[in-house]
Formats: sequence, structure tokens, C-alpha cells
Amino acid sequence: MNHPISHQGVQGSPAPKNAFQKPPSDLTILVHRVDLFDSGYNEENRPPPQNATQGNLAKLCQPIQGFSFKNPAEGESSERKTVSSIRIPAQTHPSPVSQRMSSVPLVDKAPNPFGPSVEKYWHQRRRLFSRFDNGIQLDEEGWFSVTPEQIADHVALRVYELIVTTIPPPFPGAMLPPMVILDAFCGCGGNSIALAKQPNIIVYAVDVDRSKLRKAAHNAAIYQIPQEKIVFIECNALFILEHCFYGGNYILDQPIETPEKATALMNSMPAPVPSETCAGYTIGGIDTLPRGIDAVFMDPPWGGTDYEVFGKHGYDLKRNMKIRRPTNNSAPEGDLGDDFFDSFAAQPRSKRERMSQFNNKVDETNCVNGAELLALAAAATARHWVIYDVPRNTNQTGMAEAALAAGYRGNCKLEEHYLNGRLKTVTAYFGTDWTGLLNAAVSRCHANGSMP
Repeated sequence: MNHPISHQGVQGSPAPKNAFQKPPSDLTILVHRVDLFDSGYNEENRPPPQNATQGNLAKLCQPIQGFSFKNPAEGESSERKTVSSIRIPAQTHPSPVSQRMSSVPLVDKAPNPFGPSVEKYWHQRRRLFSRFDNGIQLDEEGWFSVTPEQIADHVALRVYELIVTTIPPPFPGAMLPPMVILDAFCGCGGNSIALAKQPNIIVYAVDVDRSKLRKAAHNAAIYQIPQEKIVFIECNALFILEHCFYGGNYILDQPIETPEKATALMNSMPAPVPSETCAGYTIGGIDTLPRGIDAVFMDPPWGGTDYEVFGKHGYDLKRNMKIRRPTNNSAPEGDLGDDFFDSFAAQPRSKRERMSQFNNKVDETNCVNGAELLALAAAATARHWVIYDVPRNTNQTGMAEAALAAGYRGNCKLEEHYLNGRLKTVTAYFGTDWTGLLNAAVSRCHANGSMP
């Protein structure tokens, strides 16, 4: 049974008076800023250290619940759940020199051969892929939806650290079996490649668009990813999460419980697709899926590049993210990309019109929202490990409520990735306990004198 975590347990850090008057929330989001740098860093624009405010220091001493998971299918009382967030004080900025990817300029003004729609991304192409000049392939959507390589590598490292710190080896010195990660919306392969760079990880990269999968395979070959470390699957990710895996196990070949579920399965069953080898990698259909998965990584379509129109904290996973369910005659998702870079230039349409037209191409009666997507991913894996890339203006209360509905309790981590001092992406980590991150922050605050 999980109990509230008291920071009196940190050596030499007694809790301030009245720190425990407020009971712990059912779910606490620990917001953690991560600063990364590349060769585009300008010392003159170095951001100042982020000092903790007194209000946030007081939050650090509130008790939080340790992680647990409650299967939503088991039912629960109707009592309203509480959510909260705590911002972990940023550490001193590390030396940018040690974190620069290379001496090759990552941003330049070389002529753009791909047209005006990707102009800003072309000039940052080596930030997207450091080996871009070796022949990286992207489609138009891929230009603005791929994660910059340094951020993708950082997230992949965090996933690997989660594995090695959570699962003990069967005996000292023993190797763990390879961990299988489902990249549910792989696109042109940026995150799949980053994950496959890590040791002891096998990636099953899913997308509905075979042309994207071919580009992803081509790009993986440029990074010399071993061919056995990535398998590409042409399928709608929702079908895989809903019908192919439960509790980490492959279930599509198991008896179906009810006629209703059998009907839903048949209505969404994808047509067979041919298998092929591309750049040495396998591209196939659901028959190529593994017998089990350990974690799900998701960078789903957010609804288009207008997501920032909802304001700083206005994007709601439940209301604004809509992903169409698979049907036997579904066409591939087309114009449903997302954006990882700075806000777009002024749009020709009014803000009200942009908000009203956001994601309006998706049939409201046949889609999954961002909260439901999290619940599907949580149920699909044995340890409920889900790594979820969300828009940087995602409402944290809405995200916490989505996590509670999916079964998560206690705490989760939300990483804000700053590249050269500017916020680029946000990733949520669900399925493990992050109280150690909070305890370490309390210890640092005592050590530097910011907390008595």
C-alpha cells in the first residue's frame, strides 16, 4: 500500500511549520525543466538561473503520494479526485560547451529547395537530424512534426534510465531481456531512431502511412541502427492499442469476451498489407507485431499547427486532441501534423476562426481524444509505462485528470525541454515513482540555503 511521502525523510531537512496542513493530492505533476544546448547557442542570450519562489518552496514540503495504479475497470467511488503540480527548482545551468552536438553550424541560410512552407525548418534541418546532409528523407508533415535530435536523444536516455533503475536483474551482473517499446506514431522516425540508439531496447514503430515508414527506415539506416532493433508496422495505432495488447500481452489471437467487442474488432480490422524490406528493415502489418510490449511512446497528431491559438495553458487533451478511429475504409491521416518550433507568423485568419476550425476534419463520432489515448496506452502495457509528447501549452490540470481517469495515482513527471534557453517540447512520463526527484530538489535547496 502506498503512503504519503514525507520530506522529513530527507536527511537534515525537517519540514517547515504548517507544511502538512494540506492533504496530499490524488495525483501530483512534478514539472522539471531540462536545459539542452547545441552549437546555435549564444552566450549573450544565456537564460538566468531559475530561482525557486517562496511559494514553490512551500509546495516542495507538501507531502505527495507515492506512485500506484488502479485499473479503471475495477470501479471506484464517485468522490472527486484532487490534482496539483509542483515545479522542481531548476539546477545551475551546465556548461553549454560540453553539450553542443557538433561544430557544424546547425542553422544556416542555404537556399531551400523544398518550398516556402518548410522555410524555417529547412534552415534548422541539422537540428532535426545531425546527419541530414547524409540523405535524410522527410515529407512535408515530417518537417514540422519531427522532434529535434538532441531532445529525442534526451528523452530516449530517460526511457533507458527508467528501465535500468526500475527492473532489477535476475542476479548480479545479469543482462535484462530486451525491452520492447511501441512508438505509436513514428512518422519519419526521429524518436524511433533515438530510442533504438539505446542499448537493450527494441522498437516497433507504427504509422498508417507506408511512405513515412519507408522514409523512417531510410533514416534509420543513415544512423546505422541495427536492423533487428527497429521493426516498422503499417497500421492505425488505435487499433493496436485497443485490440492487440492488454497488460503487455498480445491478445488479438485470444477469445473475444463479448459479441459487442467482436463487432468492434471486425469493424476496425485493417486490411492485410504486404511485407517488404526497406534499407534492410522489415515493414509489415499487424502480423509482424511482437508477443508483448513493455512501454508505449506517443507523439500523436495534435490537430494541426494552430494548437498555439489556445494560449499559454489552453490546450486540453480531452477537448482539443482528436484522433480518428480505424475503420475498414479509413484513409490515412493526412493534414494532421504538429509543430515543435516557435509560434508561427501571423495567420491570415482571425483567432476565433482558427479556434473554431481547429481539428474540424475529424469525425466527432468516430475519434479518440488525448485523454482516452492515454488510457488505451496505460492498459496496453504491463507496467503502465507511457511516455507522452504533448503540446507545450497543454493544460496541466486537464492532463492530471486524464491520468487519473487512466488509472494513475500518486505522481508523474512533466519535462519541459529548453533548447538554448527556449522552450521547445514537453514530455510526460507515466508509470513510475518520481518522489526521488522531489527529495533531491529539497536537499539542494537546503544545501544552497534557499530553504531553512
